[in-house]
Amino acid sequence: MSSKLSTLAIEVVETITALLDPADLRSLRLVCRALHEKTLRDFGLTNFATVQTDLGRKSLQRLQDISESEHLAFHVRYLHIKCADDGKLGRGLDWRRHPSGCLADEPNGANLLRVILSQKLLECRSFHIHSYDEYQPPHETDCLIPSDAAGIILSIVAKAGLALKAFTIQSSHDGNGRLDTPRLQMPLSQTPDFVAAWSHIEELVLDYAMTVDQGVWVIHLIASAPRLRKLSLGFYEAETSFTTLLASLHQLNRLEELSLRSANVTVENISTLLLNNRETLRSLTLRHVSMENDGTWATVLENMKGQLPRLQNLQLFWLKQETDNRRVIFSKMARYPVVPGSEDPPGPDRRLRTEWRRIESVSEPIRLRYWGGGRRVVGVEYHGTGIDHVLSALADAVETM
Repeated sequence: MSSKLSTLAIEVVETITALLDPADLRSLRLVCRALHEKTLRDFGLTNFATVQTDLGRKSLQRLQDISESEHLAFHVRYLHIKCADDGKLGRGLDWRRHPSGCLADEPNGANLLRVILSQKLLECRSFHIHSYDEYQPPHETDCLIPSDAAGIILSIVAKAGLALKAFTIQSSHDGNGRLDTPRLQMPLSQTPDFVAAWSHIEELVLDYAMTVDQGVWVIHLIASAPRLRKLSLGFYEAETSFTTLLASLHQLNRLEELSLRSANVTVENISTLLLNNRETLRSLTLRHVSMENDGTWATVLENMKGQLPRLQNLQLFWLKQETDNRRVIFSKMARYPVVPGSEDPPGPDRRLRTEWRRIESVSEPIRLRYWGGGRRVVGVEYHGTGIDHVLSALADAVETM
């Protein structure tokens, strides 16, 4: 059977291997040289599209080995930077620093990474940095912290002109980890080479605890990204002025996905931001977002009706409003019929439970998230085409506690 399979055209073999799980694909490649060659493309796509590194000596050597393989380097699209098992980045290399804690010049490890990305991994233009809270970060010279890694990548973008597709900083503390501002090398983002390279980016996820002193920098990154399709932002110290600036960016008019966490908004600026992207917005997520200036979420939901024709995914969780930041609940949504057997088990903290309800005239059910053992609905989630009916129901259900 294997000899017959090996004689098939490569297109036929790839159709078959596309149905295999990674373990079976690896086993098939060991059968004979012909199958080893004909499955190389699928093997590369399955195992090397995303490569993880901790920026340590051994990890960078592995990355260099992959980059020097003509069969594997082409498949690398995404570089995921995450700490090693000991919680550290960059072990085994010397990371010289200024007294401020910032990296000095271009350390050898950063230089090697720049060469790999700019000369070898030519399709790798998406980066994901896994971060944690950097309160009072150390000035160690034998390892890095996530803000160092972010600064290194942004420096490479500026120096090598990498045309990025996606850039993500994701905190491991449910978005609550802060980054050390000086180490992000913010001035580099003002250089013409950086702006030219950054203009290609389509996805920007800064899901960490952004501080006030990083706000202007983030606004500049967004304003320099006219092709942006996905934007996700998290905050530690949120100011309404940031959202007002965000809504004023004329370049920000093609978003398909928008997510805000722990932001402060007004009826005017959040409505403007959404309507600026009315022709493209498909997904909206708002978590722990506070409404300022005596505005109400009912007003925002009413403003959205009939204005967002492509919106099909909506998630709202722990919203706030009024001068004393009272919690918004949607407990009236529980009046709709429950979908039998839809109640999910409580989450890890045992305080959240979910169930699905069905609104009249809407084909798809809406997911409700209850807090504690009571009936307080603190979150809703909907995926479907009946968004205007759902918005009407939610606007009518807004209460505070």
